[in-house]
Amino acid sequence: MTAGVRLTNVKKSFGAADVIHDVSMEIPKGDFAVFVGPSGCGKSTLLRMIAGLEDTSGGRIEIEGDDVTDEEAADRGVAMVFQNYALYPHLSVFENMAFSLRLARAPKATVKEKVEEAARILQLTDHLDKKPSALSGGQRQRVAIGRAIVREPKVFLFDEPLSNLDAELRVAMRLELARLHRQIGATMIYVTHDQVEAMTLADDIFVLKSGVVQQAGTPLSLYDDPDNRFVAGFIGSPSMNFLNAEVASVEGETVTVKLTDGETAHMKASVRQSKLEPGQHVLIGIRPEHFDIVEGGVQATVDMAEQLGGVSYLHLKMADDTQLVVERHGLREALEGQTIGLGAKPEDVLVFDPDGQRLR
Repeated sequence: MTAGVRLTNVKKSFGAADVIHDVSMEIPKGDFAVFVGPSGCGKSTLLRMIAGLEDTSGGRIEIEGDDVTDEEAADRGVAMVFQNYALYPHLSVFENMAFSLRLARAPKATVKEKVEEAARILQLTDHLDKKPSALSGGQRQRVAIGRAIVREPKVFLFDEPLSNLDAELRVAMRLELARLHRQIGATMIYVTHDQVEAMTLADDIFVLKSGVVQQAGTPLSLYDDPDNRFVAGFIGSPSMNFLNAEVASVEGETVTVKLTDGETAHMKASVRQSKLEPGQHVLIGIRPEHFDIVEGGVQATVDMAEQLGGVSYLHLKMADDTQLVVERHGLREALEGQTIGLGAKPEDVLVFDPDGQRLR
């Protein structure tokens, strides 16, 4: 498959500070890729380098096979949608969307055709004569997206475009962006710190930390099979639970660990290839939905229960104040103050070394 965007050993430094460290990635043409990570991880800088708004300090950037590393932003065939809509308040929706085409001296018929088609896709046909002040936040963001669509770019770049919207509108706009991608089939790269947005939208997610890609893959592959503690904790809401433990025994692919956080409970984990030995300190990770309430097991006291109807989240504390979150479906009884036992299937218990690297 043709690469829509390919980065090879891309670096970025501001003076003596390195912010992007030797990043290489390939995004297939037509894919929806998401850069996700905490604030300051370098995701927006990486997007701006692809756009040509930031120079690279090293490496190579290709768009559909063409080396654009040193090309001007206007010559790269990309269109960028920002967090700030950046609409012209004195122009109508039509004129805002047509602005770049008029600047390029496109024929009037072409301008009309492209703007009306973009408006149809984005359900803005009835708003073309309105000024931005007469639109809702979601409609203004759609106008900004429409302004990008009419340029027919090779790659769409989105820099946290939904962060100024309220929670309900963000959900609606996520669905609209997913439909838009299916409809036009263009390569899209989207930056967000919200892992729920990433999971919802992406064909592939690139998880960044301190300018380094920690792991790349489909949303579910990152959720089910993280490479390290950072990815395991960042992808998933509520986050994965982590417990300090010590290896008690190893039998084939089954490792038995003893908790070291003030507990004497043992748990089993499946580790196919490892050099674990009894007495070795490890970290185990269990997702909230993978905990079972059992007799014995890990003892924890329910501090608070979030009962949301179909799903409930139990917030628990262990003897040493380690906090856990357990997901239950159909829970109706009040459990606050009760001490319960928790267990998990071996295949649902992930094992990490003391440095946070996954042991498979």
